[in-house]
Amino acid sequence: MSLRPRIIQVVGSTASGKTDFSVTLAEDLGAELLNVDSMQVYRDLAIGTDKPGREACTRVHIHGIDLIDLGPPLDASAFAEYADGVIAEAASRGKACILSGGTGLYHRAILHGLIDAPTRDDAIRARLRQTRDQLGIAAMHDRLTEIDPEAAQKIYPTDWVRIERALEVYEITGTKLSLAHAQHGFRTQKYDRLALGCWRPRKVLYEKIERRLDEMWTTGILEETKRMLDCGLPTDTLPLKALGYRQAAMALLGECSSSEALALAKQETRRFAKRQLTWFRADKTIHWLPLPLDAPPYTQLLKACRLFLETGQTDLSGIPLEVFE
Repeated sequence: MSLRPRIIQVVGSTASGKTDFSVTLAEDLGAELLNVDSMQVYRDLAIGTDKPGREACTRVHIHGIDLIDLGPPLDASAFAEYADGVIAEAASRGKACILSGGTGLYHRAILHGLIDAPTRDDAIRARLRQTRDQLGIAAMHDRLTEIDPEAAQKIYPTDWVRIERALEVYEITGTKLSLAHAQHGFRTQKYDRLALGCWRPRKVLYEKIERRLDEMWTTGILEETKRMLDCGLPTDTLPLKALGYRQAAMALLGECSSSEALALAKQETRRFAKRQLTWFRADKTIHWLPLPLDAPPYTQLLKACRLFLETGQTDLSGIPLEVFE
């Protein structure tokens, strides 16, 4: 029998309903929630990150939000170290943890650890960014395709953070990042887990994305973005280049109208949701739940979660699951 701690993992694309679902599940199980989201770790950002609200935080103990000030992102290894501490401390109090969020790299780091890669080299990054500013991100993605086609195929052409990291690792080590990933394999698992995916039909998901962004635009994302611009945060760094904030900054800087920025944010968020789903669907151990769950199957799911947390056994019979071919 495994002696590893048991966790429940809840994943899904943006606007799939995973946060509300996870809060309810944690409340009903008497568990704590570890939010796995690379944007919600920032303090002072709530609207554009769609951070759990006060009502949710009164219902369950939520970890993983408001961890850092505006500035450089919290890298995956640092978040995984933080998560390990949260899970261990909750277990010492007899509490299970539900890991919920859409940042796939954070989830991977928590479950499997990361490759033994070199630390960042600011000189190399400065040179790469200078070249990017001259040639454009697309040209840098093309350069990565020549060096490491396997890595480039998995990186969206506008995802500068991952393009830069892959090029940086190659410059430092002379080794392709895809080869390092293949050698690591991500086969070692630190926790026993029950993995649940939140799924909605594409039409419904896209409607939810559009409604969410409409609400963000009227409740404060422009004001949040202006505060970041006013404090001198560069527009090509997180969190200003994140979805929603990036388009809001374009409107504030006069690069387009507010309505054009909103339409672009909706378009890019739909694309992002598709990429998230592709990432998580590659993990065949995830059980996909068509949300919202009606009362009878949800009751059965609670029973299955309790069985897993108590015994490590997984029995999802009687629960309707979405099957992807």
